[in-house]
Amino acid sequence: MFRNLINNLSKGQKIGIIVIAQIIIVAILGTILSFCLAPRQYASIEENETEKEIDLPEEAKKLVSDSIWLLVRAYVPDLNKNDINDIAIRDGTYEETVNEDGSVNVNFIVDIDSLKQTYTVSTGWTENRDVIFDVTIDCPSQDLMKYPETICYGTYNNTYSLDLYLPYSVYPESGDGAPNYMINGDEANKTIDIMVSACDAEKYKKEAMDYLRSTPIKLDEYTINYEVNSVDIDCGA
Repeated sequence: MFRNLINNLSKGQKIGIIVIAQIIIVAILGTILSFCLAPRQYASIEENETEKEIDLPEEAKKLVSDSIWLLVRAYVPDLNKNDINDIAIRDGTYEETVNEDGSVNVNFIVDIDSLKQTYTVSTGWTENRDVIFDVTIDCPSQDLMKYPETICYGTYNNTYSLDLYLPYSVYPESGDGAPNYMINGDEANKTIDIMVSACDAEKYKKEAMDYLRSTPIKLDEYTINYEVNSVDIDCGA
């Protein structure tokens, strides 16, 4: 059928088809070539004094940088830089835990001034440093953000996530007995539970709400439940 169709075409039509086919092939090859030759978009950890003092395996540095880049591309609006080369490990935030099998877990905070972003980083590696663990890039609580006016979106949380601010409790100055108030939250069920001491319930209820309002939690999205704790409470004289 196709052969009959070709045979029925005039010489001019055949030439036209060949020209169009060549143009399409050239366009496809050009697209593939430009993609292959385009500079790699990436993020990199800044060579500052803090980074020099930390013995991160090269493969771990690469995985952390690539993970941050993927997150940045997904969540940072109007990103117009191909390269993010100012990822700085914050002084005093690097924590390393050596496990019984010799493997290492690490956590630290990075700041990216060009994007006004802060992220927490969790990863690790085996004892001989040949296998790097999964990298998790998440958000710190707002008070740890270098630019607290910027909203952070991480792999598993964001600036508004309850687990960054709750549970939260305040105890008497003596440190003894039940807390003045305790706040817990359930992200899945959209509830916040406040338990206050019976000694001065209204006062502690207000203090608990003042704390919640000081956080970026979107309180209008949650049902807030109150409970007065009167069990084993000694209010003194």
